[in-house]
Amino acid sequence: MTVRIMSRIIVSGVGPGMGCSIVRLLKKNGNEVSVISRGEQGKKIAGELGVGYRKCDLMDQKSTEEAFADLAKSMGGLDSVVHAAGGFFTTRKLAGVDENLFKSALLNNAVTLYNVLKVSSGLFPDSGGSIVAISAARNVYMNSHAGYAAGKGAIEYMIRALANEFVERNIRLNAVAPGLVAKEDCGNQKSPDRLGIAIRHDASYVAEAVVSLLSNHMITGQVLEVDAGFSSMIPSGSEK
Repeated sequence: MTVRIMSRIIVSGVGPGMGCSIVRLLKKNGNEVSVISRGEQGKKIAGELGVGYRKCDLMDQKSTEEAFADLAKSMGGLDSVVHAAGGFFTTRKLAGVDENLFKSALLNNAVTLYNVLKVSSGLFPDSGGSIVAISAARNVYMNSHAGYAAGKGAIEYMIRALANEFVERNIRLNAVAPGLVAKEDCGNQKSPDRLGIAIRHDASYVAEAVVSLLSNHMITGQVLEVDAGFSSMIPSGSEK
C-alpha cells in the first residue's frame, strides 16, 4: 500500500527552538519536509530529524532561488513554506542600538521574507499553496529595539498586503506571532498551559499554530498571536 505524502514543505531559517519544533511536527504529521539554514544548527537538526537540507543565505536572492529550486525538485514539487528566519531580539534602548544592529535586524527579517515570497511563490502548482511566516507578538517587539520592531512589522505588513495579490493564484499568506518561546528544546518540554504566565513557553505551541494555518484553506492575510494572552493584557497599574 502506498503512503500518500500530505504536503511537500520547505522550512527556511531553522534553529533549535521554534524552527526545530515546527519541522518535527510537520514530519510527524506525515509531510515531506526540507530545511534551509545559513548556519550549522540547521544542518544538524535536519540530520537528526531525517529531512532534506540546503545551506543558504536567505539575504541573497539568487542563492535563495537555487536552494528552493533544488529542494522542490528533490521533493517532486512544493506545496507549502514556513519562513522562520529573523531574530536579533534584544532589549537595548535606542541609544544602545548602532546602525549595524538596526540594519541587521531590519533586513534579516524583512529582506529574507521578501526573497522567500518572491522565489517560492513561483514554484507552487496551479492548485496553489500556503506560506506561513514567523513574526513576533506585540509584547515581544514592543520590548525590543527599533530595528527588530521594524523588521517584524515589515513581515506582518508584507503578509497582509500580498495576501490580496496572491489570492488570484490560490496562495494563502499568514503569519504566526509568538510570545517569548524556549529556544533550545525543539518543543520537547511542555510548559504549563495556563495563560498569563511570565515564562518562555514551549515551542510546540507555535508549531501547532503554524500547522493549523498551513492546513486551513479559508484563512489568508492573518497574523495569529501565540503569546499566552500577554499582548491583550492591561499593563499593571493602568486600571487605577
